[in-house]
Amino acid sequence: MAYLDWNPAFETGIPGIDHEHRRLVDMLNSINESIVNEVDPREVADVLADFHSLAAAHFALEEKIMRDQKFAGLQERQQNHYRLLDEVRDIMDAYEDGSFGPGNSLPETLRQWLAKVMDV
Repeated sequence: MAYLDWNPAFETGIPGIDHEHRRLVDMLNSINESIVNEVDPREVADVLADFHSLAAAHFALEEKIMRDQKFAGLQERQQNHYRLLDEVRDIMDAYEDGSFGPGNSLPETLRQWLAKVMDV
């Protein structure tokens, strides 16, 4: 069973966005599986870097679509995207330097982050 199952609430009706939402969910499941299987922390760090890259590309696509549609809340959404990317970077840094300490579940933290991204 996956750590995070696909939820139809993640769908926007825009194929490119929905595809990337699925990839983000899949990547979160991969991160969780790596941690559960106690893979080398460097491999987890690599997947986190890929997760950050995918999130950045996803946000750029969203913003392009919003710009093309003259979305009134674009600037606010961009600021939210920057903040969310900073959060992932902070998670990556904490994981890599070992300060993502006891009581902090990396997959749970990322699941909460994903929920904020998808507004669910």
